[in-house]
Amino acid sequence: MCSFLILVLLATLRLGLTQDSDNDGGFLLEPLPEEDFEHSTVPIFLEQPQDSFVVRNKPAVIHCKARHALQIYFECNGGLIHHRQHNQQHFVDPMTGIRQLETSADITRKDLENYQGSDTYSCVCHAWSPTGRTHSRKAIIRIAYLKKHFINQPLSTSVEIEGQISLHCLPPEGVPTPQIFWLRNDEIIDTKKETNFIISNEGNLLISQVRLADTGNYTCGAQNLANQRFSETATLTVYVNGAWSTWSPWSECDSRCGRGSKIRTRMCTNPTPLNNGQQCIGEATQRSDCTMLCPPIDGLWTSWSSWSTCGLDCRHHQRRTCSNPRPANGGRYCEGKDLMTANCTGGMCRAGRESNNLRSYGQSRSREVFPATTNASIALYIGLFVALAVLLMILIIIVLYLRRYKGREVSFRSTRDTGFVAVQPDLTQSILRVPPHLRQESHRELNGSEKSDLLTTPNVAFFATQRFSMLNSTDKHPCRDLPVSGSRSGSMYFSNVFSTRNSTTSAVLLPGVDTERLSCKVFTKDGGRVSLPHFGISVTVPNGAVKKGVKEKMYVTLLMEDKDRPKLSDKQTVLSPVVQIGPPGISLQKPLVISFQHCANLAPCKWNIGVYCSDTYSRDEENLIWRQIVTLGQETVNTPLYCHLEPQHCNIVTDHLARYVLVGESLPDQKAIKSLSLAAFAPSVHSSVDYNIRLYCVENTSAALQGVVEVEKELGGKLLDAPKSMWFQDGGSNLCLCLEDIGPGWKCKPGANYQEIPFQHVWSGRLNQLHCSFTLKHLDRSIQTIHYHILVYQRGVQAHRQLLQINTDLRGRISSGPAVSISAPLINSTVNTVGETSLLFPVNSSAQEFRISPKILKKLCACFDPPNNKGNDWRRLAKELGVDRYLNYFATKASPTEHILDLWEAKHPESTALTDLLNSCRVMGRYDASVVIEEEAGPWL
Repeated sequence: MCSFLILVLLATLRLGLTQDSDNDGGFLLEPLPEEDFEHSTVPIFLEQPQDSFVVRNKPAVIHCKARHALQIYFECNGGLIHHRQHNQQHFVDPMTGIRQLETSADITRKDLENYQGSDTYSCVCHAWSPTGRTHSRKAIIRIAYLKKHFINQPLSTSVEIEGQISLHCLPPEGVPTPQIFWLRNDEIIDTKKETNFIISNEGNLLISQVRLADTGNYTCGAQNLANQRFSETATLTVYVNGAWSTWSPWSECDSRCGRGSKIRTRMCTNPTPLNNGQQCIGEATQRSDCTMLCPPIDGLWTSWSSWSTCGLDCRHHQRRTCSNPRPANGGRYCEGKDLMTANCTGGMCRAGRESNNLRSYGQSRSREVFPATTNASIALYIGLFVALAVLLMILIIIVLYLRRYKGREVSFRSTRDTGFVAVQPDLTQSILRVPPHLRQESHRELNGSEKSDLLTTPNVAFFATQRFSMLNSTDKHPCRDLPVSGSRSGSMYFSNVFSTRNSTTSAVLLPGVDTERLSCKVFTKDGGRVSLPHFGISVTVPNGAVKKGVKEKMYVTLLMEDKDRPKLSDKQTVLSPVVQIGPPGISLQKPLVISFQHCANLAPCKWNIGVYCSDTYSRDEENLIWRQIVTLGQETVNTPLYCHLEPQHCNIVTDHLARYVLVGESLPDQKAIKSLSLAAFAPSVHSSVDYNIRLYCVENTSAALQGVVEVEKELGGKLLDAPKSMWFQDGGSNLCLCLEDIGPGWKCKPGANYQEIPFQHVWSGRLNQLHCSFTLKHLDRSIQTIHYHILVYQRGVQAHRQLLQINTDLRGRISSGPAVSISAPLINSTVNTVGETSLLFPVNSSAQEFRISPKILKKLCACFDPPNNKGNDWRRLAKELGVDRYLNYFATKASPTEHILDLWEAKHPESTALTDLLNSCRVMGRYDASVVIEEEAGPWL
C-alpha cells in the first residue's frame, strides 16, 4: 500500500512539473519515462565518506549522499552522532523523480583524543528506507601531524664534475605520510624540467651527472596536511680536477752555434682546477737538447810585432799570429808567413865590435861555471830517482791490498748471487759444514786455497740455506724462498726481496714467526685467496687488485705472543687474533678482504668496537705502536677501511698491508659479553701418583684454541674432549673454577679443588694461554678410570655457567706421540655440558676460484651501479647481501657494486653462494641481473 502511494505521489509530481513547464512556455527535451527501471528501492550510495584528517583545531568533515533513502545518518565507533550532523539536504532529481539525501558531519580533535578504543577512529554512513537499509565503507579519521626532526638529513659533500652523487633524506614521522621535495638555493627542484635530478622512493636526491651549475645549497623538505618542515642545508661542492693542455710548439734553440736546449710548455687549464680539485700531475715544462750548425770562420793575421833587437848575426825579426780571429768551424787558416827576418841597418849590428870580447869572456866563464852546474844536476837526478822509487812501492802496496779486498768481496758476492746470506759463525766448532748445493754452486768461483780456508777456519762466515729456523733443508713450504738473516740475541729475522719480471716487493717478517702460522702465495691480476684454515683466517685478493702484468707475493701470519697484542686500558679487551698481512708497501689497485673470527656477543650489541692497526715490524714491546683506525658506527668518508661484523666473523676491507686486531669496550651504562672457550687437557702419560689437569680459558676463536693445542703438543698433553664455549660478562667479577664429584680411587688436595682467575686477566685478553691446573692423587692404582666434574662460572652471573662431566679411561690412551686433534680426542672421554655451546669450524679454503668471473662482474656493475626510481640499485643489493651498515664507503668508489661483490666473495666461499645471489636479484626485481648470472654462470648453479 505504501509503495502504491509513493508511486502516485511521484507521478503527480512529474505531471506538475510538466504542466509548469508548459505554462511557462518551456518544452521538454525528452519524454518522461513511463516506468521506473529501478527494480529495488533499497538505498544506493552516490557518495561515500572518505578517510579524513583533523588538522590542528580544524575538525575533519565527512560527507555522505544516497538515493531511495528516507533517512541518512553517521555511526562512529558504534555510536550515533546525530547531534554533529549538519548541512543535511534532500531533493528530487527532476529527470528521474528519485529522492536523494545528502549530509555531512564534523569530527573534532577532542572526539579522537577521548576515544579509548584499541583500533583507529572510524565512521560509517547508514541509509534507511522502508524497503531496506545499507551502510557505506568505513572512513578512517586520524589526527594529522608532522614532527620537527628529520630521521636522516643530507650532509655536505664534494663530488667531481660529471660524477654521480646521492643526497640522503629521511623525513620526520607524520600522518599522512609526508611528501618529499628538494630545494636548491631556496628554489624548488622540478624533476620534470631538470631531468638530471631524480628523487627516489625513499626521498633521496640523485644527480646522475653532476655539472658545475649543480654547486649550491640543498635542502630537503617534507610536507603534509599538518605542516611543512625543512632539513639542515647541505652544501654540494662540484670540484674539477685539473688536466694539461696540449704542448706548445718547441721554442728555438737557445744557442746559435753548437749544442743548446729548447723547451716547450703546457698549462693546467684543460680544465683548470676548481673548488680544491687536484692539480695536474707532471711537469709543466719539457726541455730537449738541440744542436745548431756553426758558420765557418776564416782566420786573419794580427798586426806585425815590433822588430826585435839585432842579434849576433846582424839580423832582427818581427812576428804575427793567425788569431784575429782564429780559424774555427772549418774556416781557412791565414795565408802567408808569420815570421819576417831582415838585416840590421843604421849601425845597429854589433858583431864586429864585440866578437873578440865575447870570445874571451865566454871561454873564461865556461871554465868557472861548468863544475858547479854538473854537481847540482847529479844531486837533482838522485833525488828524483829516490822519489820515484818510494812512489812505486806505495802504488804496489795499494794494488796488492785492493786485490786482496776485491777477492773477499767476490766471495761474499757469490753468496748473494746464489741466494745465501752470511750469518755469524759458531766459534765453538773447528770445522763448519757447508750445504751440498753451496759446495756445488758457490765454491765453483773459489780457488783451492779459498775452499780450504772456508772449511777449516772457524772465523769464516757460514752460509745459511734459504729456509726458516724451524724447517729442515728437505722440507717443502710455500714461503721457503724467504732467506734467513742473522740478528742480535740469536733471534731470526726473515726478509726477502721478491723480484718478478715487472715488480719488486720487499717482505719483512717478524722474528720468531712459526711456519705453522704462516701462509704465502703469489698473486696476479686474477686475484685469489691465501688462508690459515686451522686458525680461521683468510685473505681474499679480488680480481684486479694487483696491476696487470705484475706478480706480487703476499703472506698472512698469526702472531700469538703476548707482547704482539696492544696495550689497552682496564675497560678494553681484545676480541680477535692479531693478524699480520704483508709485505708492506705493496700498491694495490683495489682493496683486499681480511677475514677472521671474533668472540664478541653482538645479540644484543653492547659493544664499542674499534679496529686497531700497527705498521711497526719490531719484536720489542716498547717500540710497538698501535693506532685506532676506526670505531664501528663512527665512520666518515675519510675512513681508510670498511669493517663488516657478523655474529662470529669479521671482514676488513683495506688496501693497507699491516697488522690488525679488534678491540672492544662496553658502551656507557652497558655490560658487554664476550665468548670464552674452555679446553681441558691431561698428560698422555701420567705418573703413578699424580694426575694433572689443565683447563684453558681463552677467546672463543679457532686461532686462540689452536694456539693452546700447539702449547700442549710441546707438553705432551692430550685434549680430553671437544672445547666448550661460555659467556663472560663485563662488570668486574672473577672467573671461578671448581673441581667436584671426584670418582673413587682419586683424591684432590684439601682446598685445591677451587680456583679463581681475576677478572682483569680474563677480560683484557693480554694472556694468550690463560689456564689453571688441578692435581689428583691416585689412591687406588687398580682403578684406571677418572670421573669428575668441572664447574666454571662467573661470580655473580649464574646464568652464564658451564659444567664439564668428564669420564676418562686411562687404559684406552694412545701414548705413541704428542699429536693433538680438536675434532677427534685421543683419550676416551665423554663430556656433558650445561649452558650454551658453540663449536668453531675452520674457514672453508677449498674454493680456489671466485664465484663471479670478471665478465659477469662487469655486467652486474652495469646493472646495479646506475641509480633508478625503484630504488633497487646497488644500495638495495648491499641491503640484500647484508653489507649496508655504512653505504657511504661504497658510494665513494667508482663502482660500488664491484666492491660489494668483492666483499660478498670473501664472505661466502661456499658452493651455494651463487644460487643465493641469484635469488636475491629475483627478490629485488632485477631480472636483468638474474639473466646475466644464469647465462654466464650456469655450471656453478
